[in-house]
Amino acid sequence: MDEPFYPISTQLLKDPLTFSDLVKTGCQFEVDLSDSHRATDDFLGHISDDSDCDDATDVDCEKLFSPWTRTFDELRSLMHRVNDYIYKRVIREGHPEREVVPERARVAVRYSGYWEGEGAPFDSSMLRGTQFEFVTGQCKVIEGLEAAVLTMRPYEQAEFIISYKLLFRELGCPPRIKPKADGLFKVEVIDFSLVGDSGACDGVAKEDRDKFFVIYPKAQEVHLHGKDCVKRGRFRIAVSSFEKAINSLNYCRLANEEEEVKQTQLLITLYQNLMICYNKVNKPQRVCIAMKAVRRLTKNDPPCKALFQEGRALSALGEYDQARTSLLKAQKKQPSNQEINNEILSLNARIAKYKDATRDLWSRALSIKKKKPQETDIDPIKDDKDKAFADEMDQLIEQFKSSASMSVNLSRKMYSDKEFEIFCHLLKDRDMKLTLSPVYEDLLTLSKLNIED
Repeated sequence: MDEPFYPISTQLLKDPLTFSDLVKTGCQFEVDLSDSHRATDDFLGHISDDSDCDDATDVDCEKLFSPWTRTFDELRSLMHRVNDYIYKRVIREGHPEREVVPERARVAVRYSGYWEGEGAPFDSSMLRGTQFEFVTGQCKVIEGLEAAVLTMRPYEQAEFIISYKLLFRELGCPPRIKPKADGLFKVEVIDFSLVGDSGACDGVAKEDRDKFFVIYPKAQEVHLHGKDCVKRGRFRIAVSSFEKAINSLNYCRLANEEEEVKQTQLLITLYQNLMICYNKVNKPQRVCIAMKAVRRLTKNDPPCKALFQEGRALSALGEYDQARTSLLKAQKKQPSNQEINNEILSLNARIAKYKDATRDLWSRALSIKKKKPQETDIDPIKDDKDKAFADEMDQLIEQFKSSASMSVNLSRKMYSDKEFEIFCHLLKDRDMKLTLSPVYEDLLTLSKLNIED
């Protein structure tokens, strides 16, 4: 690679938006609000002159001071030669059971970079008080740093001398970056996770799309991409990835029982992750549809995770009894799970609030019947203002009565207590009923009674 690659911060929409969509139905899209681009720009040499360690008042300068201020030739003699351009010295061993950072992984690191003979870092993630994340294999950072990180395990700390040929080349960027300047980097790998490939299934030949041994590893790659999107809060993109993996697996023909078991296990995981994302994007109906697939795959013995997500979805739909049943089943599978216990308490509070609101609504709507016999025919309309409101509402009621609609939604907040009383009075003997929504507070539904009612 002749020149360092500088990432572009522009985010492109997956599908184009039309003006008619915006005006008629509206559109939803996600923006990646992470500050990874800013951190990348800092490391690639876009460093402001005010980023010296003196500005980092909450950072221990002893930790930032260069671990080696003598010549790099002396330090190279104490290091292991990785290749012609990189030398390495391990300061702290990494996790022995973890592999080194692979290609296509999202890795989090802390680092400081120094020029030869200088004590203060020319760039350091510690100065910003954050860890630095990037995806390997996508030329998101300068070549030397990525090559160094690809030799490390999680938890490992190491020092590297990296040749200018993998940093800022012959020209550098004077006066801050000298020409042909090798760099000393102190790097710590915090952790990494595989990011997968959202387009893994797209490149499969048409004749191979029903072959399980071809599709299965591709579906795993798409699943990993979906999980990575979930970690970054990009739930709609994750939904697309999980659905794509599910469709690819369902299209496969299975050769034996082993393939069936592997397919079933991955499908259950995909459907559960899909349920989480559907709840995040407020699509509880789709959660319930995905749960039907989980029940079929598990022979009606869904995992705790699926039951918990189903309970949340049913609660959002106002199906409180069914939601409680699902959450109690999840609690039975994991009695010590505090998240499930908290959800049950939240549901109980919501049910109590709904019952109180319903009781209050009906007590107001039927208040006339609860009065003394001599007061039952008292007209709430007292003055011209009340009469004007009553006439207006009477017209609306008659229009609704003659329309083809069976129900109409109203907001309780639109009416004062006196207006609400007049409204209930006008509905008397008109074969209509007024109900409170079990999901949204203050949402009233005016509906016509059937003849059978």
